Amino acid sequence: MIAAVAVVLFHANNFVLPMRLYEGETLWRGFGMGYAGVEFFFVLSGFIIAHIHAADIGRPERAGRFLQKRFLRIYPPYWIVLSALVLIYVALEGIVSPSRLAPAALLRDYLLIPAPQRPLLSVAWTLKHEILFYLLFVLFILRREIGVVVCALWLAGTLSQIPAASETPLFATLFSPYNILFGMGVAVARLHRHLPESLVWPLLTAGGAGFLLVGLSEQFLVAWPLPLRCLAYGLAAAAVIAALARAQTGAPGWCVFLGDASYAIYLIHLPVMNMVAVPLARTGLQEVLPPAVLFVFLVGLSILAGALFHRGVERGLLAALRPRRRATL
Repeated sequence: MIAAVAVVLFHANNFVLPMRLYEGETLWRGFGMGYAGVEFFFVLSGFIIAHIHAADIGRPERAGRFLQKRFLRIYPPYWIVLSALVLIYVALEGIVSPSRLAPAALLRDYLLIPAPQRPLLSVAWTLKHEILFYLLFVLFILRREIGVVVCALWLAGTLSQIPAASETPLFATLFSPYNILFGMGVAVARLHRHLPESLVWPLLTAGGAGFLLVGLSEQFLVAWPLPLRCLAYGLAAAAVIAALARAQTGAPGWCVFLGDASYAIYLIHLPVMNMVAVPLARTGLQEVLPPAVLFVFLVGLSILAGALFHRGVERGLLAALRPRRRATL
């Protein structure tokens, strides 16, 4: 939930307000660190997958079910949002280049294949890293030794790209520093049980403070190189996740619901904010209201829209598509 909301704050502050409503004006520079919700989510994703599927490692008969479940979790909700966006772009000519709506370009977007241009649904670039992680993890399910060897080679390739990142879309995605974050999450899943209880709250405090310090220093002091930034955010996120997993503390019902709706919020928030901000700008209301008012309105509206999409569409869709186990006699 926190990661998705952070990204919402980032897009509202750094894109929608200055580009749609207030001509370059943002609400608070510190909200610019909200993009790091992606780094946090990548570590969390690595933790969840490794934790849930620990018993599947080395059992190749479970590989198909793993891929099926991951496919259904990512693609159908994404396809719905992307299709709605494509219909809007087709209906409102001139918003995007016709080449972006060409069949080959759309096919790459729908399949989440690395491409030179950013995807139509801009946040989908992160899903390409998510899919890559699933494909690497399934190697451990097929055979642990194969997974170890391939991941060692992948890590070596990633480290080799740090001095000068490849401009080829496939290699830029395959060897991106972002992918290391999933590995950190896997490590947390394996090690968090050994964390002494006395270190839970100190580690949680240190991780949270570290995450904020990295973000605020980047916004107000100096830009961090991408590999170092990923490492710093990743370590801080890993500390927070390890502490929370070890503490096994419960959460209020509304937090659980928003956590379940995080993917829906992530997919839908930017299109919703843009669709509202563009006609809103034509009314001139931004000349009367301060940025803080419209910022809160846009953030609240996009989170509400994501929650409604999760409850009204995503949840029912996943239930309908969920693989059903055969009854045993």
